Amino acid sequence: MKKNRVIGVLACLSLSVLLVGCGQQKKSDKLVIWSNMEVEADTIKEYGEKWSKETGYEIEIVHETPDVQQFVQATNSASGPDAVIGIANDQLANYVTAGLVSEVPQELFQDSDYVEAAVEACYVDGKRYAAPLAVETVTLFYNTDKVPSAPVTWEELLQVASEQGGIQFEATSIYYDLGFVRAFDSYIFPYKDGEYDVNDLGLGNKGAVNAYEFIQSLAGEYGFLSANVTSDIAKSNFQNGETAFYIGGPWDVDGFTSAGTPFAVAPMPSLNNNNFVTPVGTQVSFVSKKSKKQDRAWDFIMYLMEKGAIDLYNVGARIPANISLQQMEEIQSDEISKAFVEQINQGEPLPTVSELGQVWTPYTNNMKAMLNGEIDAATAASNIEKQIKEGIELMNSGR
Repeated sequence: MKKNRVIGVLACLSLSVLLVGCGQQKKSDKLVIWSNMEVEADTIKEYGEKWSKETGYEIEIVHETPDVQQFVQATNSASGPDAVIGIANDQLANYVTAGLVSEVPQELFQDSDYVEAAVEACYVDGKRYAAPLAVETVTLFYNTDKVPSAPVTWEELLQVASEQGGIQFEATSIYYDLGFVRAFDSYIFPYKDGEYDVNDLGLGNKGAVNAYEFIQSLAGEYGFLSANVTSDIAKSNFQNGETAFYIGGPWDVDGFTSAGTPFAVAPMPSLNNNNFVTPVGTQVSFVSKKSKKQDRAWDFIMYLMEKGAIDLYNVGARIPANISLQQMEEIQSDEISKAFVEQINQGEPLPTVSELGQVWTPYTNNMKAMLNGEIDAATAASNIEKQIKEGIELMNSGR
């Protein structure tokens, strides 16, 4: 998942591409697909054309970045979408809660064929509502002029960083801090049997306090971080050779390459004898509950997932969620992609629940206060827990 929020504006109809199959008898009603993937738009169009030729059905693919309200309005019209492909999984729960999404047919695909984190991202309240298309996460970048090989533990990383310019990332965001929280045996909301227990918040317990103390040490004891270090600042400092390490995603690779930054990518080092669990973003696809062509919509979604994976990877560096497709030569021969695949397979999704929306601001505000020395880790944990619970209670009171 990339951390950017999916905030849409209605695309004009001139952006849509009508793809008409030939060679078979045409059906009078066309399948309408909204695609949230911009860089890959032409590739998706090509696969729409191929699918149309093979099935004889018309398909219209519209590049769209929808929100729930816009989707509701569109599905109430005669030309509304039958399905959405490539939407960030952290938006899925909002559509499901609004009653807009059909469950995935049980026989459509086997969960075991896909990365565990991607599968989790498709479930809401124990039911599967989406199919996983592609996955992404953040991991460790290191300057190869400063660091000869990637550290395998945080102890090693800190020793090298102390000598070679430090490490930076946006330490005030739970997106980047999840690995610290999980390494000290805590969590946001626990996941079991396809469901998150939103009544069990783990960001205020003892494990969370230990995680915050570790993050605080990166600012205080080591002097690597401050409350003012954003992702852009951390990226710029790494790109300019000022820091030895950086935590970032595949979206950073082109910039470093273009700038001539000497870098390599590796899985995150372990911490507290635990894997460093990073958030896995999954681009998922779902079918509208109002669609009269649900079987057809799922057929195209699976067609794109199975046959279009390598082209989506080549065009947009979209790593497929399918485990076997991750073993393709094109991916395994690329050291950067290979490192991201390894990290993805030890990651997990951010919870696919609407309550997650109440986590971001309290977490960030209190981590900033902690890194500024205004509060300690225990107070930050207490505040985070209290404020998130208050936000959830207020959110639920309006339902």
